[in-house]
Amino acid sequence: MPKHRAPVASQTGPARRMTPRRSSPQDNVRAAAGWVLERTLLSLAPVESFLDSAMARFDERDQGLLNELVMGSLRWLRRLDHVIARASNRRFDQIEERLHAPLRIATYQLLFLDRIPAHAAVHEAVEQAHQLTHRGGASFVNGVLRSIARAPRLEDWPVEEADPARRLAIELSHPDFLVARWLRHFGEPAMAELLVANNRPKPIQLLAFRDRGGRELLAEQLIDEGLEVEPTGFSSLGLTVRRGNPLTTAAFARGELYVQDEVSQAAAVIPFPRPGETVLDAAAAPGGKSFSLLAHEPGVRVTAADLSASRIHVLRTNLQRLRRRLPLFVGDAGAPPFTRPFDRVVLDLPCTGTGTLRRHPELKWRISEGEIGRLSRQALRLLQGAAPLVAPGGHLVAITCSLEREENEDVISRFLATQPEFTPVPLEGVLESPLACGIAGPGTWRIPTGGDHDGFSLSLLAKARI
Repeated sequence: MPKHRAPVASQTGPARRMTPRRSSPQDNVRAAAGWVLERTLLSLAPVESFLDSAMARFDERDQGLLNELVMGSLRWLRRLDHVIARASNRRFDQIEERLHAPLRIATYQLLFLDRIPAHAAVHEAVEQAHQLTHRGGASFVNGVLRSIARAPRLEDWPVEEADPARRLAIELSHPDFLVARWLRHFGEPAMAELLVANNRPKPIQLLAFRDRGGRELLAEQLIDEGLEVEPTGFSSLGLTVRRGNPLTTAAFARGELYVQDEVSQAAAVIPFPRPGETVLDAAAAPGGKSFSLLAHEPGVRVTAADLSASRIHVLRTNLQRLRRRLPLFVGDAGAPPFTRPFDRVVLDLPCTGTGTLRRHPELKWRISEGEIGRLSRQALRLLQGAAPLVAPGGHLVAITCSLEREENEDVISRFLATQPEFTPVPLEGVLESPLACGIAGPGTWRIPTGGDHDGFSLSLLAKARI
């Protein structure tokens, strides 16, 4: 089998060719899913930038199906391509590119969804193919999908690959290089668990605010509005939503909650903030770290900055809904526009986001070794720029949503080599259970993707007192 390449959608089939004939709402959903999938793989934009615009065309029920088709196809893209190649008796890259999206969407339905009749999935994909290409292409799609429909289980399409790591990468739909590096860094059991976790949908998690009654009061409010929620394990102010949409609730409109992963909530408050402590959130937008600090300790004094004026606008909008006020500044964390020191400087470092692949599955098909190196160099520049703003005896906190050593421990090692006044803070005794399970070395904390949460890494450094 040839080396797998990140799938690229057709550059010859413009968006107008992906617009299907209107026959029913569900048919429209499938065509829209194909359009979002194609645009996402062709661009470097987040899937949400296309998915959100497509969602506006449908009601709540069809929005759920659209989201499932797009996100599921992105998560399982490599396995889908493998099945399509087996069913067609040709390499996937030999298939006409404009047929990739309808084939992938229909194959995902046939293999992973049981509430959509197989004939409907096949018929709609063939109809789309008729509009995208010649009659032979539509016949090809029909033959491939009928073959898959006769054997609609993944076990019916085994991966015949001698290399165990490569076989697992195809079976669980990840790039070879990520599987190889995780096997090397984490070992086989942890690597396999990570691959499985990345293919599970992530539930919405919420941050409550201690000065507004905490998560107990928020849970009561949401339950009264028909939602099902339960407490998170890593954050004392977090809730996991099991049923319902919190974004349509009165509690959301009143600013009683913020949508944020539970491990992200926890990472933002390591070490736990003190009343009156001055904090610079140096790459703040859209605001999660600042909001978590304020949620856990309303007396903390946070200043928020970000390089992008548009991102600061998003942060300001979130602050308005949450009925909070913070000093906001536009500025580069590598050359921050401040002279006064802060007790704590928090930096959300640029990274590949390998801890968020369940939420951003498109990243699997974009990440490369070169990208890891490039972002690591950016991260080091930001740390060096922010270091002078840490007060003597204060803390520098670096957070990423990456699991890669090169974007975490290696960046910190290079930073410490040029900044001898900083030292890693031992986390034993600082963190209690369950956060203590993430201690990965002096000043290093990491929680891999799993359960209901994303994966995050943190480095905690202290600046020497004068």
